[in-house]
Amino acid sequence: MNDNLPKYYPEPEEVETPVLKVRGKTLIYNDTVYQINNITSIRSIELKTTEKRSRRFSTLLFIGAGLLIFIGIILLQSPNKNFQIFGLLLIIIDILLLCHYRPNRTSQKYGLVIEGNSGYKNIIVSSDPAWIRKVIINLCDVMNSEPGKIRKINKNFNFKNCSIEDKSVQIEDKSVQVETSIGSSFVSGSVVGDVTSSDVASSID
Repeated sequence: MNDNLPKYYPEPEEVETPVLKVRGKTLIYNDTVYQINNITSIRSIELKTTEKRSRRFSTLLFIGAGLLIFIGIILLQSPNKNFQIFGLLLIIIDILLLCHYRPNRTSQKYGLVIEGNSGYKNIIVSSDPAWIRKVIINLCDVMNSEPGKIRKINKNFNFKNCSIEDKSVQIEDKSVQVETSIGSSFVSGSVVGDVTSSDVASSID
Protein backbone atom coordinates (compact mmCIF):
# COMPACT_ATOMS: atom_id res chain seq x y z
CA MET A 1 0.00 0.00 0.00
CA ASN A 2 1.31 3.45 -0.90
CA ASP A 3 2.09 5.44 2.26
CA ASN A 4 1.94 8.68 0.25
CA LEU A 5 -1.81 8.37 -0.22
CA PRO A 6 -3.83 10.80 1.93
CA LYS A 7 -5.22 9.22 5.07
CA TYR A 8 -8.89 9.48 5.89
CA TYR A 9 -9.80 10.83 9.30
CA PRO A 10 -13.47 11.01 10.29
CA GLU A 11 -15.02 14.31 11.24
CA PRO A 12 -14.80 15.12 14.96
CA GLU A 13 -17.88 13.98 16.82
CA GLU A 14 -19.50 16.30 19.37
CA VAL A 15 -20.36 14.38 22.54
CA GLU A 16 -22.36 15.40 25.60
CA THR A 17 -21.46 13.26 28.59
CA PRO A 18 -22.45 13.67 32.26
CA VAL A 19 -19.17 12.26 33.62
CA LEU A 20 -15.63 11.88 32.31
CA LYS A 21 -13.73 9.19 34.25
CA VAL A 22 -10.01 8.53 34.70
CA ARG A 23 -9.08 5.07 35.95
CA GLY A 24 -5.33 4.60 36.11
CA LYS A 25 -4.08 5.31 32.60
CA THR A 26 -7.54 4.96 31.03
CA LEU A 27 -9.96 7.72 30.05
CA ILE A 28 -13.65 6.72 29.94
CA TYR A 29 -16.83 8.50 28.87
CA ASN A 30 -20.12 7.11 27.55
CA ASP A 31 -19.13 4.03 25.52
CA THR A 32 -15.65 5.31 24.61
CA VAL A 33 -12.38 4.24 26.23
CA TYR A 34 -9.02 5.94 25.57
CA GLN A 35 -5.63 4.66 26.65
CA ILE A 36 -4.08 7.87 27.98
CA ASN A 37 -0.66 6.90 26.58
CA ASN A 38 -2.25 6.93 23.10
CA ILE A 39 -3.62 10.48 23.41
CA THR A 40 -1.57 12.92 21.34
CA SER A 41 -3.29 16.19 22.20
CA ILE A 42 -5.97 17.72 24.42
CA ARG A 43 -7.21 21.25 23.76
CA SER A 44 -10.24 23.52 24.05
CA ILE A 45 -12.17 25.06 21.17
CA GLU A 46 -15.10 27.42 20.75
CA LEU A 47 -18.21 25.98 19.12
CA LYS A 48 -20.95 28.00 17.46
CA THR A 49 -24.12 26.38 16.20
CA THR A 50 -26.59 28.21 13.99
CA GLU A 51 -30.21 27.15 13.86
CA LYS A 52 -32.73 28.58 11.44
CA ARG A 53 -35.89 29.85 13.08
CA SER A 54 -39.10 28.20 11.97
CA ARG A 55 -41.36 30.01 9.51
CA ARG A 56 -44.21 29.82 12.00
CA PHE A 57 -42.19 31.64 14.66
CA SER A 58 -41.20 34.40 12.22
CA THR A 59 -44.80 34.81 11.00
CA LEU A 60 -46.20 35.09 14.53
CA LEU A 61 -43.47 37.56 15.47
CA PHE A 62 -44.25 39.90 12.59
CA ILE A 63 -48.02 39.66 13.21
CA GLY A 64 -47.47 40.54 16.88
CA ALA A 65 -45.19 43.43 15.94
CA GLY A 66 -47.79 44.76 13.50
CA LEU A 67 -50.50 44.62 16.16
CA LEU A 68 -48.35 46.50 18.67
CA ILE A 69 -47.60 49.23 16.15
CA PHE A 70 -51.31 49.49 15.30
CA ILE A 71 -52.21 49.78 19.02
CA GLY A 72 -49.44 52.38 19.49
CA ILE A 73 -50.80 54.53 16.63
CA ILE A 74 -54.32 54.41 18.09
CA LEU A 75 -53.00 55.45 21.51
CA LEU A 76 -51.11 58.37 19.95
CA GLN A 77 -54.42 59.75 18.68
CA SER A 78 -55.92 59.73 22.18
CA PRO A 79 -56.45 63.11 23.91
CA ASN A 80 -54.97 61.62 27.08
CA LYS A 81 -51.23 62.42 27.27
CA ASN A 82 -50.49 59.29 29.28
CA PHE A 83 -51.98 57.13 26.54
CA GLN A 84 -49.98 59.02 23.94
CA ILE A 85 -46.71 58.42 25.82
CA PHE A 86 -47.54 54.75 26.27
CA GLY A 87 -48.36 54.40 22.56
CA LEU A 88 -45.07 56.05 21.60
CA LEU A 89 -43.13 53.69 23.87
CA LEU A 90 -44.89 50.70 22.30
CA ILE A 91 -43.87 51.82 18.81
CA ILE A 92 -40.23 52.48 19.84
CA ILE A 93 -39.88 49.11 21.60
CA ASP A 94 -41.48 47.33 18.66
CA ILE A 95 -39.09 48.93 16.17
CA LEU A 96 -36.08 48.02 18.31
CA LEU A 97 -37.20 44.40 18.55
CA LEU A 98 -37.64 44.18 14.78
CA CYS A 99 -34.18 45.71 14.20
CA HIS A 100 -32.56 43.06 16.41
CA TYR A 101 -34.46 40.18 14.86
CA ARG A 102 -32.30 37.57 13.15
CA PRO A 103 -33.65 34.76 10.98
CA ASN A 104 -31.03 32.43 12.44
CA ARG A 105 -30.36 31.71 16.11
CA THR A 106 -26.74 31.24 17.18
CA SER A 107 -25.78 29.37 20.33
CA GLN A 108 -22.25 29.33 21.72
CA LYS A 109 -20.62 26.36 23.44
CA TYR A 110 -17.12 25.14 24.21
CA GLY A 111 -15.50 21.80 23.58
CA LEU A 112 -12.75 19.60 24.97
CA VAL A 113 -10.99 18.03 21.97
CA ILE A 114 -9.32 14.65 22.59
CA GLU A 115 -7.17 13.38 19.74
CA GLY A 116 -5.63 9.92 19.61
CA ASN A 117 -2.50 8.84 17.75
CA SER A 118 -4.76 7.28 15.10
CA GLY A 119 -6.06 10.74 14.18
CA TYR A 120 -9.53 10.11 15.61
CA LYS A 121 -11.01 13.08 17.48
CA ASN A 122 -13.89 13.52 19.89
CA ILE A 123 -15.25 16.80 21.26
CA ILE A 124 -16.82 16.79 24.73
CA VAL A 125 -19.20 19.76 24.89
CA SER A 126 -19.67 22.16 27.80
CA SER A 127 -21.09 25.66 28.22
CA ASP A 128 -18.37 26.71 30.68
CA PRO A 129 -14.92 27.56 29.19
CA ALA A 130 -13.30 27.82 32.64
CA TRP A 131 -14.42 24.26 33.42
CA ILE A 132 -12.88 22.99 30.17
CA ARG A 133 -9.55 24.60 31.10
CA LYS A 134 -9.71 23.03 34.57
CA VAL A 135 -10.28 19.56 33.10
CA ILE A 136 -7.34 20.03 30.71
CA ILE A 137 -5.02 20.98 33.59
CA ASN A 138 -6.05 17.89 35.57
CA LEU A 139 -5.64 15.58 32.57
CA CYS A 140 -2.17 17.02 31.92
CA ASP A 141 -1.29 16.22 35.53
CA VAL A 142 -2.39 12.61 34.97
CA MET A 143 -0.44 12.31 31.72
CA ASN A 144 2.71 13.74 33.32
CA SER A 145 2.50 11.85 36.63
CA GLU A 146 5.81 11.01 38.29
CA PRO A 147 7.25 7.68 37.16
CA GLY A 148 8.97 7.18 40.53
CA LYS A 149 5.70 6.76 42.39
CA ILE A 150 2.81 4.37 42.01
CA ARG A 151 -0.47 6.23 41.58
CA LYS A 152 -3.83 4.57 41.63
CA ILE A 153 -5.73 7.33 39.82
CA ASN A 154 -9.48 7.47 40.27
CA LYS A 155 -11.05 10.76 39.17
CA ASN A 156 -14.56 11.71 38.05
CA PHE A 157 -15.12 14.95 36.12
CA ASN A 158 -18.81 15.85 36.42
CA PHE A 159 -19.83 17.96 33.41
CA LYS A 160 -23.29 18.68 34.85
CA ASN A 161 -22.27 20.58 37.99
CA CYS A 162 -18.61 21.21 36.97
CA SER A 163 -17.09 19.36 39.91
CA ILE A 164 -14.19 16.93 40.35
CA GLU A 165 -14.34 13.85 42.56
CA ASP A 166 -10.83 12.65 43.33
CA LYS A 167 -10.38 9.24 44.97
CA SER A 168 -6.80 8.74 43.82
CA VAL A 169 -4.35 6.91 46.08
CA GLN A 170 -0.69 7.92 46.28
CA ILE A 171 1.63 5.01 47.16
CA GLU A 172 5.35 5.28 47.77
CA ASP A 173 7.43 3.06 45.49
CA LYS A 174 9.44 0.98 48.00
CA SER A 175 10.85 -1.50 45.52
CA VAL A 176 14.58 -2.30 45.83
CA GLN A 177 16.72 -1.36 42.86
CA VAL A 178 20.09 -3.11 42.37
CA GLU A 179 22.62 -1.23 40.24
CA THR A 180 25.10 -3.13 38.11
CA SER A 181 28.66 -3.10 39.44
CA ILE A 182 31.53 -4.09 37.18
CA GLY A 183 33.95 -6.69 38.61
CA SER A 184 31.78 -7.72 41.54
CA SER A 185 29.14 -10.32 42.20
CA PHE A 186 25.88 -10.18 44.08
CA VAL A 187 25.23 -13.11 46.41
CA SER A 188 21.80 -13.65 47.80
CA GLY A 189 21.07 -15.64 50.92
CA SER A 190 20.27 -15.36 54.60
CA VAL A 191 22.52 -14.08 57.36
CA VAL A 192 22.42 -15.65 60.80
CA GLY A 193 23.48 -13.61 63.80
CA ASP A 194 24.62 -10.02 64.10
CA VAL A 195 26.65 -8.39 61.35
CA THR A 196 29.20 -5.73 62.36
CA SER A 197 31.29 -3.31 60.33
CA SER A 198 34.43 -5.37 61.04
CA ASP A 199 32.76 -8.46 59.60
CA VAL A 200 31.91 -6.53 56.45
CA ALA A 201 35.49 -5.20 56.16
CA SER A 202 37.00 -8.66 56.63
CA SER A 203 34.67 -10.14 54.05
CA ILE A 204 35.73 -7.48 51.52
CA ASP A 205 39.43 -8.21 52.21
